[in-house]
Amino acid sequence: MSQLNRRTLYVVLGWFASRIPLYLMTTGHLWSWYGRKSIGDITVYLRWVDGSLKHGALPVGDNSWQYPPLVGPLLLLPKVLPGADYQGEFVRLAFIADALVILVLLWTARRRESWLGPWFWILSVPFLGPIIYGRFDVFSAMPVVAALAILGKGVPVPGAADGRKQLNGRRWIAGSLVGIGTAIKIWPGLTVFGLPRTKRGWQTIATAAFAAIAVTLTCMFAFRNGSWFLHTQGHRGIEIESIWAVPFLLARRAGVWHGRIHGHYGSLEVLGTGAGFAGKVAIASTVLVFALLAWWWWRKQWRPTVVADATLVATLLMIVTSRVISPQYLIWLLATAAFCLLSKDTSQRRSALLILVSLPITQWIFPYNFTSLIHFHLSAILAVTLRDALLLAAAAIGFIDLWRDTVTGPFLPWRNRTAAPVSDASADGPGATAGEAGEVGEVGEKEQEGAVARKGQESVAAQETEAAHAVSTAAHQPAGTAEAASA
Repeated sequence: MSQLNRRTLYVVLGWFASRIPLYLMTTGHLWSWYGRKSIGDITVYLRWVDGSLKHGALPVGDNSWQYPPLVGPLLLLPKVLPGADYQGEFVRLAFIADALVILVLLWTARRRESWLGPWFWILSVPFLGPIIYGRFDVFSAMPVVAALAILGKGVPVPGAADGRKQLNGRRWIAGSLVGIGTAIKIWPGLTVFGLPRTKRGWQTIATAAFAAIAVTLTCMFAFRNGSWFLHTQGHRGIEIESIWAVPFLLARRAGVWHGRIHGHYGSLEVLGTGAGFAGKVAIASTVLVFALLAWWWWRKQWRPTVVADATLVATLLMIVTSRVISPQYLIWLLATAAFCLLSKDTSQRRSALLILVSLPITQWIFPYNFTSLIHFHLSAILAVTLRDALLLAAAAIGFIDLWRDTVTGPFLPWRNRTAAPVSDASADGPGATAGEAGEVGEVGEKEQEGAVARKGQESVAAQETEAAHAVSTAAHQPAGTAEAASA
């Protein structure tokens, strides 16, 4: 067996060894006390299905419904599949989505001969726990990973004359996948920050926007109450696991704040003096970091790795500035970080490590000590503080590393890049070609081989000419001069 196939086999076996226990836990066949606590939201999904979705309507009047309309058909799918157990069907579909993610990572790893990405996904998910099969966030991660793989196959590093293509026809498929993911959860749309400012890049962005809008509008017209999610999203407050809740939790523990925690718009939020102002600050900070990302995007120098790196950084910044941080949000980070680590010149190794460290703390908080957090126990508050600090550090370090790796300018110190990026403006030029992730066409290979052969022949001819000239010169020199020259 070749080394490539042997490594592939190890990845497959490693995935099954880590996922089968999680699957058995969530289905109640192994340590049900461990797995069942992580899948409580499935009962909420079933309530939505039986109460509204199977009757052609999205939940209205239920403030916990926070999702775009495409989530409706997604949650309805386990109900229409054969089998009476909605929870079992949902877990099986999540298991399949997880399998598709590792298959895409494995396929890309075989082409790039970089194996850190698949192993990161395999080893990190158990640290987060069985929640991956108890939420639908893995369904939004799946199209993002697939889109990154497709873009990585066709997106170029311009300037290397090797006959390779750049953002080819696959950009339409990748853009559609990003749009579908955005129609499930907003975060997949952040992939556009990694695209180049070129004609093909804009085409990919336009395709993603069109797909997201088309799918959303179709579902809004197919189901009644299609716009209710806009109302509930707009009224969300500060969820107790978010960064903005930490000062309130510490102040309550110290006895200087006398607010409370209450179920409100789909999550447990801090309510009391200052909470409304904190929510406004959170929204303002999100606007600010996206403005900063837009500035980076306009100044960046681009190469294929930037697509995944920028997606991870943008997702981190969105999460840490959000009014809500739920444990399943980390599934987004794990999938994107795993794809970043498939590139040897990624700038996001440090942020990926910080995300990995935050996972056991996240699982310790939810679901196993969530009650302690609600009652303001110090250990739970300190755990949330530490986890949020790690995510905040990952976001800050990730953005700094991305800036230093792609921008030459006074805003942040510049360091030597691991791979020479190029200006976005040249990515559509006639010399634009693919880099490490592109595929070499047969015509390009033949042209390259011919060029190498011609160059070799010219080099040999030049050497023969120089040798003949040297002999001729030596023959016409005086004896003394010839001896001196040979000496």
